Amino acid sequence: MSGVYERYRSLSDKEFFKNAISIRVEITRLMASDKVVPKAYRLMSAVPTVATARELVNNIETANAFYPNTAHGVLQRKHYLTLAIANCYHLVQDLQTLKDIGLPINLNRFENIAEMLEKEIALLRATKNGARLTKDTVGERISQLELELAELKRLNELS
Repeated sequence: MSGVYERYRSLSDKEFFKNAISIRVEITRLMASDKVVPKAYRLMSAVPTVATARELVNNIETANAFYPNTAHGVLQRKHYLTLAIANCYHLVQDLQTLKDIGLPINLNRFENIAEMLEKEIALLRATKNGARLTKDTVGERISQLELELAELKRLNELS
């Protein structure tokens, strides 16, 4: 237990990652259940849904592999976070398809995962919008480019 009052606590920087892992576990648990997906539909519906949940976690891990100290790193991080958001929407569509097929599904079992997906989309969007070049790096890059420009001007004057 931390010594921080509850009113001063906020979401962790990696809350979206913990939530994605929970989504993957819950999707795997649901898709493996005979009461949710009968064996006849498992290959067509359950396997791709579990693969999408796995891809969601993989895209988040890949996004975190890029440190935002260059413009390329920021763009790559945003790209993989966008793919993770798309994975969430794919999971929603997969669950909606199970309902639309007409399987005798208890929709209360999907309520928790739907809330988790909604929360994950919001967290990923906030993280994506917050991905920017680190402040120190911007200043360093500007001064480095100014030095390079001065060097190029000096070399141009010599020729």
